[in-house]
Amino acid sequence: MQVGEVMHTDVKTADADATFADVAKIMRTNGISSVVVLNGTKLAGILTERDIVNLVAAGGDPHSVKVAHGMTRRDIETVAPKTDIAAAADHMAMRNIRHLPVVDKGKVVGIISIRDLTKWAAEELAGGHEMPDIERSHTALQAASELQRQRRKG
Repeated sequence: MQVGEVMHTDVKTADADATFADVAKIMRTNGISSVVVLNGTKLAGILTERDIVNLVAAGGDPHSVKVAHGMTRRDIETVAPKTDIAAAADHMAMRNIRHLPVVDKGKVVGIISIRDLTKWAAEELAGGHEMPDIERSHTALQAASELQRQRRKG
């Protein structure tokens, strides 16, 4: 199973000049926890709920602070649509990240979250498949468990 078979292709995006409040509204409206930030059509960064919480906790004004000042932009992690989902899950756990933009030929074509991988694994194991993908399912669930442990620590 590859990332391209599980990813969401309806990627919600924002411009780096948007405010944190603008992006928070996108997240709330769409029931998501991250928004991809683009510079034209090129990936510039990603903003997550955690980034918004950190800004507010530090006393920043989400209505005036621009996304460019708080998004993850350095060493932004991405995967290709043909990446094996077990490899993506391991990568997320190793880097302590919950969302990966999916990039093909320099263009964002999707996004995958640890929640997506967990849902896939649960469906794979419980779906009555004649030959469920036990190894990849186990890897995805193990990665989700590790991310949860890391979240509790700090």
